[in-house]
Amino acid sequence: MTTKQAIFEAIEQLPEQHQEDVLRYVQQLARTQKSPTTNSPTGSSDPLANFIGAVSHGSLAANLDSELYGD
Repeated sequence: MTTKQAIFEAIEQLPEQHQEDVLRYVQQLARTQKSPTTNSPTGSSDPLANFIGAVSHGSLAANLDSELYGD
């Protein structure tokens, strides 16, 4: 039995509402497959992407606990 056949048999056992859920999930997978780059932020789609690397100081949170809560 192929994977495809096993999926069809498993779906046939589900109630109609769950079958509709499976359909929406498969459609979502198909959309993501067609455009995998939509998940990666770009400067135009993610406002924080332009800020990445703007702070060169590596220890901004050094000693933060002692400043907030004391020694």
